[in-house]
Amino acid sequence: MSKFTAVLFVLLFCVGVAFSQITTSEVAGPVVNNSAMYYNHGSHVARTSDGKLFVIWADPDANGQIVYSQYDDAFQTWFPPVALSNNPAGGTASNAAIAADDNGNLYVVWQQRADASSNYGVMFSKYDGSNWSAPAEVSGNALKSEEPNVAVGSDGKVFVVWNTDSESDGAEWVLCARSDDAGSTWSAAPDTLSSADGIIGGTSIETARVNLARGSNGKMVATWFESQVTDDIFMNQFDGTQWSGEMVVTDTSTTNNRYSWAVLDNSDNIHIVWRGRISGVYGLQIKQKAWGDQSWPSSFNTAVDTGFDATRPSIVIDANEYLYVAYQRAVPNDTIGIDEIALVGSKDGGASWTDQITLSRPSHDAGYQGMDPRVTGDGIAMAWRESYFINQNDPDSLAIVYGYVPLDAVLSLDDLQTQIPGEFSLAQNY
Repeated sequence: MSKFTAVLFVLLFCVGVAFSQITTSEVAGPVVNNSAMYYNHGSHVARTSDGKLFVIWADPDANGQIVYSQYDDAFQTWFPPVALSNNPAGGTASNAAIAADDNGNLYVVWQQRADASSNYGVMFSKYDGSNWSAPAEVSGNALKSEEPNVAVGSDGKVFVVWNTDSESDGAEWVLCARSDDAGSTWSAAPDTLSSADGIIGGTSIETARVNLARGSNGKMVATWFESQVTDDIFMNQFDGTQWSGEMVVTDTSTTNNRYSWAVLDNSDNIHIVWRGRISGVYGLQIKQKAWGDQSWPSSFNTAVDTGFDATRPSIVIDANEYLYVAYQRAVPNDTIGIDEIALVGSKDGGASWTDQITLSRPSHDAGYQGMDPRVTGDGIAMAWRESYFINQNDPDSLAIVYGYVPLDAVLSLDDLQTQIPGEFSLAQNY
């Protein structure tokens, strides 16, 4: 065997080892494309602290219900979906999010209304390791409460956030209810996270979708965007007792800043990623600030090359404080309009990033991914939706897809990127 052949064999073997660790599976399909996973400011996948894996979505064929599927470890397949919401005939349930705590419990929220003339309210259900609680409304007001999200603090407090951007001016807010007893009771009145002037540009259906990220000692961060003249990212931080007040993250001279996600590292430094416009092309920007800083720096790092039309990011952090950003991007040189799910990693707090890897199936239009914020074991749990059939942009039928990405499958690319191509397709098991 020549030296060249031996080197090539070793290189391909190393790449193959990284590739073989990626797993994906189809949770359900075909599913009617009607907001099944339309928003991704929260997660659609969660693993309990004792290892049970769940994916949630909205199923119009199930009388407009929120449904879940649990993974069957014994048969390595997904159980048939089960309705979680109790939406009456003629009503609507949509925009669900899920979170896990450290005690084997899961929490799901969604928006629901009884009929087209009713206001949406935010509904909540808890999984105690065996059973789901009856859905209960937590928004508790007469406002149109929509696009909820949920997270659990390190001290066990449960946070549910939503917006009222469908209301008229003067009643558009980012609101938060909190439970100190794992969802049994809720704060008498929600906290207002947005500033006194409310949500700016709240008529946009994309405004004020709130992401939540937990830190140590009960800390929590909420981040969202508002459609004012320049589309800016905002945040608010909870110190374990109270919220500090709205703070702007982005440079107000820039435009098209949307879809923010946050994580906190071991020192409670806050990292926020969002979609911005870079040199006329959508890309992913990321900033960091210390917990006690009273403002955000003007400088930012770029998580994805400007040659890709990247949007709707999510971000997680592992025990080593390595960052991982997943996102939706336009397929290069595609004439149909298909998007795909990709991911990058960083070992230095976002200053530099691995090459992009593609996770979704080739020729399937993919989008609205979200990662489980709890990076357990050695990998990242993800869920997204794809076209059920190939070569269809914004199709009528979807597949709900789960992905598990081992951490070393991403960060090992740092060691290989000078020797192998800078882009990879890691979809497996189809």
